[in-house]
Amino acid sequence: MHPTPQPIPYRCRLVVILLTVTLSFSSCVTYRVQTKKQEGSEYEQRRVSSLFWGILQSPKVVTTPVCDSLGSQGMSEVYMRRNFGDYLLSTVTLGIYNPSTLKWKCGKPCPKTGTL
Repeated sequence: MHPTPQPIPYRCRLVVILLTVTLSFSSCVTYRVQTKKQEGSEYEQRRVSSLFWGILQSPKVVTTPVCDSLGSQGMSEVYMRRNFGDYLLSTVTLGIYNPSTLKWKCGKPCPKTGTL
């Protein structure tokens, strides 16, 4: 004889339903910084992360060789984006590992004012 399966308790079903609804409505988070009237280059991106609740960053400094080669005076836009997977990794590791994606656009190069 097979034992009769026990019904799942009400609280367990409620937790599973709430967790499913919460995860279904979760989305990415994007922070965007933009300067006025400085449309520039195409977007570049790099994966960045912090370790041990922000004590260590990888990379420590993000370099922008394309912006430097264009002679631009800065960025026209900067995005920092975290998706569901990034938040999940952060949660599973209790904040020890926090990944995100950094995207940026170089500003317009400065006009040349005379030649030598």
